[in-house]
Amino acid sequence: MVPPSTRRLIAVALVALAVGAVLGPSVNALPGFSDRTGPTDIAVTEFERLDAGCASAVATYSRGSVSGDTFTKVTFIETASTGANLSVWTERTSPDGADLSTFRVHVESHDAGPANTTCETGVLYRISVETSGGAPAGFLADDHGTQIQWMENGAFTVCSVSATGGLDTRCPGDRDHPRVWANATAN
Repeated sequence: MVPPSTRRLIAVALVALAVGAVLGPSVNALPGFSDRTGPTDIAVTEFERLDAGCASAVATYSRGSVSGDTFTKVTFIETASTGANLSVWTERTSPDGADLSTFRVHVESHDAGPANTTCETGVLYRISVETSGGAPAGFLADDHGTQIQWMENGAFTVCSVSATGGLDTRCPGDRDHPRVWANATAN
């Protein structure tokens, strides 16, 4: 015969197991837990042309930094002439509610004059973007972050990431390219 205290312990364990099975998927809805998501919006807060000229003289400095929700980049973009105008636009590329919010920042050059034939020319510029929105963190936060893919004249150049936890934050250029094998014959 099983003592009453053991039966009670087994009953409590079974109830706890049942409650855990029901609430497990929605643990983030409980007080103190978090379903933190990455930011929902991105805005350009600074865009400044620093210098223009031959790449050998102007493209000697670049940097990137992250401070809170602000991502800053100083870099050189190749243009056909030193008088090229620059424009910038942003887009979100991840779905709403994603733990890792991904964005693209596009910088485009628009040539305004004859092409320089004496050297490779371009513009050194500084850009800052700020992210906002997303679900706030709770007491026990989960994985979340931001990835920004920087594009120049339609081509991917580099990526900036700020994330917590075990999210896959590799940029498109960092991912291993899967090999595809096929049988073939040669004559």
